[in-house]
Amino acid sequence: MAFLSKFLNSFKSMRLNDKNIVNGYLLDHLLVGSMYAEQQSAYLNSYETGLNKPHIIKLVETYWEISDQNQAIEILQSLHYRNQDENLDIVYKAYENSENYVEILRSNLSDEEGAFEYYLGLFRKLKSVVPELIEEKIITDFAQLKKAKDSGWNYGRSVFLARCCYELGYISEKELMAYLAKAHEELKRYCSTWKEYTTSYIFGRALWGGGNNNGMVQIANDLLNNSQSPLKNKVYL
Repeated sequence: MAFLSKFLNSFKSMRLNDKNIVNGYLLDHLLVGSMYAEQQSAYLNSYETGLNKPHIIKLVETYWEISDQNQAIEILQSLHYRNQDENLDIVYKAYENSENYVEILRSNLSDEEGAFEYYLGLFRKLKSVVPELIEEKIITDFAQLKKAKDSGWNYGRSVFLARCCYELGYISEKELMAYLAKAHEELKRYCSTWKEYTTSYIFGRALWGGGNNNGMVQIANDLLNNSQSPLKNKVYL
């Protein structure tokens, strides 16, 4: 019920900070984390999240298993690296050539222990998730995801998590700003528009958790169309 309540509250209004507001290109950097921020009912327009400290600690320590600066930096960097995994392209190729997927995966993946099983599992998730997203009219075909992949999900989580780590003192404001700028710049390699970003986030969330995507779609629509949203009237990253 608490999870549902959080969703419903986020649909009623955007949470905007009226102090310490971030503007201009720095706001664009910040908005890479807007989908995750909306999930948590956090501020969209400031480095400050507006969440109480016990909530942030639970999110960072329990969900992400971060309890010090070194762990924070390691996790934040890993979220940037995920889209640079060349094996993802192999999995996508296997999906587009499903009749030969075993051969494609076995011939192109490294011999590293567990690699085949891991990417086979990802392939099977694609087989389930992509038709679901098409049926729900979130995408029209798989081609829409080939470039963006789940970059919105990875970079989106990384930006909001960085804000939380900043509030807990694991990274400085200067480090936070540099990290957010890097996330925004790297995201542009995969997504050209904010619409592509939200779709990519929904895709990544579906790969991770499966199930009903209506909540994520509502958040995306709210961010893109709500008159209160900092993303309203923004098109390109």
